[in-house]
Amino acid sequence: MNRLVDKVAVITGAGSGIGRASAKLFIAEGAKVVVAEVDETLGAASAREAGAGARFIRTDVTDEESVKQMVRQTRDAFGRIDVLLNCAGGSLREDKPVTEVDLSIWDRTINLDLKGPFLCCRHVLPVMVEQGKGSVVNFSSVVALRGNHIAHVYVSAKGGLISFTQALAGAYSPKGIRVNAICPGVVLTDRVKSRFTNGNQIRFGGIDNITERYPFGVGQPEDIANVALFLASDESRMVNGAAIPAEGGISAY
Repeated sequence: MNRLVDKVAVITGAGSGIGRASAKLFIAEGAKVVVAEVDETLGAASAREAGAGARFIRTDVTDEESVKQMVRQTRDAFGRIDVLLNCAGGSLREDKPVTEVDLSIWDRTINLDLKGPFLCCRHVLPVMVEQGKGSVVNFSSVVALRGNHIAHVYVSAKGGLISFTQALAGAYSPKGIRVNAICPGVVLTDRVKSRFTNGNQIRFGGIDNITERYPFGVGQPEDIANVALFLASDESRMVNGAAIPAEGGISAY
């Protein structure tokens, strides 16, 4: 407990899934948390669930002015930003192999999964530089670590996010800022359960009952939130520029 006392964390996409679980955990660990979410109903509910110290700020991470306004409101409310979790993102049902996918899917996916973290880093990093310290955690995916996924646009976006993470880690380490990425596998968020489950089976990436391929099972949002907590806290001060698999061991096989 108390691993994030006196820290202020911005968590994008915190209205649901991993972001929501992270907001709740970070509050329990002593942080002040901004739930930066585009869906007002989900965002407000997540902030209430997380408890005292959480504040919802409606944020569209694909819109630079919205991101700038969120950063201004966060500084007005809390005075600083110590942690940025770029959780907002996701794949689209229409994502397909490169020769088949419609280019509109490229635009929508890259806009959310790569431009969104880019814009948030663009406007949060100057705050961290001013403070002389900070931790950024980007959410990539196990699909960026393995070459067998049919959603080629999503793979491209999440692979680009790893390279972006490494570029920032090298550039900002002299400023006292660490930048890392988490690469989850299948995580049983409400969205995944509603979209990919059929009875007790999960069909994901064209693979039936994919849970059988995970040596340690598929994850829960809280499992990934625990990894994010480590990277956000000073316990991970020796970790920078890493892309950490958190995927039940599947990328080792």
